[in-house]
Amino acid sequence: MEYKIIEPGTVSLRDFSQGDVVFVDKTMYIEALEQRAGTKVPVFLRPRRFGKTLFTNILLSYYDRSQRENFEENFKGTWIYDHRTPLAGSYYCLKLDFSKVGAVVSEIGRSFIKSVISGIRNFNFRYPDKKFMPGGKIDPDDYSSPADLIQDFLDFFIENSGTDDLLYFIIDEYDHFANDVLTNDRQAFRNLTSTADGNEGLIKNFYTMLKSYYGSNKNDGQCIERFYITGVSAVSLDSVTSGFNIATNISEEPLFNAMAGFTHSELSQVIDETVDFSGLHGITKAQVMQVMEQRYDGYLFSKHAADKIFCPNMCLNFLRNLINTSMIPVLVTDRSVSFDASRLKSMLNLAEPEAAEELTNAIFRRESVASGEPQDLNLNQSDLFDRDQMVSLLTYLGFLTCDPYKSVKGSPDVWYRSPNEASYQTFLDCLARQGGFARPHGVDLRALIDDGDITPLLNEVSRQIKAIPSRGFSGFNERSLQLIFYFTLDNGGAGQLDTRLECDDGERGAADIFARSLKHGGRSLLLELKYLPKAKGSDAAVAAKLEEAKSQLIRYRQAPNFRSVKNLDCWAVVFVNADPKAEKL
Repeated sequence: MEYKIIEPGTVSLRDFSQGDVVFVDKTMYIEALEQRAGTKVPVFLRPRRFGKTLFTNILLSYYDRSQRENFEENFKGTWIYDHRTPLAGSYYCLKLDFSKVGAVVSEIGRSFIKSVISGIRNFNFRYPDKKFMPGGKIDPDDYSSPADLIQDFLDFFIENSGTDDLLYFIIDEYDHFANDVLTNDRQAFRNLTSTADGNEGLIKNFYTMLKSYYGSNKNDGQCIERFYITGVSAVSLDSVTSGFNIATNISEEPLFNAMAGFTHSELSQVIDETVDFSGLHGITKAQVMQVMEQRYDGYLFSKHAADKIFCPNMCLNFLRNLINTSMIPVLVTDRSVSFDASRLKSMLNLAEPEAAEELTNAIFRRESVASGEPQDLNLNQSDLFDRDQMVSLLTYLGFLTCDPYKSVKGSPDVWYRSPNEASYQTFLDCLARQGGFARPHGVDLRALIDDGDITPLLNEVSRQIKAIPSRGFSGFNERSLQLIFYFTLDNGGAGQLDTRLECDDGERGAADIFARSLKHGGRSLLLELKYLPKAKGSDAAVAAKLEEAKSQLIRYRQAPNFRSVKNLDCWAVVFVNADPKAEKL
């Protein structure tokens, strides 16, 4: 059997149509969008790395008049090949990609115009008979705003096309730059999405201009019959497109739950097509699926949807590493986790402090939270997001998802939880950034694993606490202490410890830290941690905290998930600032 190549991040349909790159067929959603979405202007929101751009390129290839003769080459073997709709190859398609628009406020207008020019240039290449400004290049300095440029283009199209010549307008990453501006400068965001002239209001005015050309009656100055718009969140949906009220957000429709991402059956097929298990030294498909379910599964974008979804880009990176190393990858997250953690930290700063703390604690403890359906968000109407708005934002970003085990059919409430271990680990890195510390590297915990000596662990944690800048240490608390212990054990175990934070005891409780030894005969560790600031760290207070921790350990030790663990050392630990005191149960 010839196995297919894995190329995460590939966004060209032509690369897949050659047959040697693994491809998950989502073309059945072309018909669904066309006939069952209930709108000609859908907005589809999903977290990063979910394949949104690839699907926009599939739509472009399908509806593009210049690709009409290449339908068989592009789509043979896909679902839509056998279910071709009458609209295939019937539109002039203009695609704009706003992922490259920078977030420097003073440069956004010009950057936005350049992105529109890039889309028009591609349009000119595909349709030389409708070439905009055929006599020369489009000069960004000739336009004071993106709205002026797109108006000139659309007027030119109307004047140089027949009655039945219409546009399919595709906008990818509509909110990319707006979200970045929002997290850095709220007032600048308000200015950009206002109704003022010039640089202020340039985004809203752009979408208002597009709306005026929506429709199919050329006599009324209409030429855009359909739109397709993607983005990450609804933070700027209302603010950016309030002059564009023709759009419908289909992101929570059960029908489109799996339009981006892998279902279980799709991932299973990808594994079959790419992984030769005969050379993987005893690793089985069942083992791989189990690990990937824990790390990358669990996304549910509607409580009424049938299938939980895997993050596709992370799955493909995992499988590529598996194939290249013949080992199950140790790292849960990929290299882009730093970007996600930084963005999450910025987004949490947009929430009311009480809401941010409540949701942060719930996610940290792996608890579900109740709220309403995800909602559009508008920071122009308030300075900060409230609790329910923040739940919506975290859901759009992929840090929360519908909890199918708690959401009740017919109830107005929807329950949300962290979807998987990859999302949870990114969240932990965000908390570490807030606290001024990070995951350590090169920690030697062999004495702990081999002999149960906790001293090296305590010394390392103490060292890390002392290294925290004063600006981060002001918010140091018991949760911060748990994180440092967790990071140290997780990175210092040299692959010999399976470390869990807020570990379920099987009786609706959660231990602070549980580190199971993966080494034959090695020591496992159960920790209950307490923290006291120096001003409250009297001998009596420390003794009371130690007794409290030991009573919790006694209960955990007898709970189902810890009862049968061999070589388990149970420690009550109290830190007063950076000074530890520990007692073994």
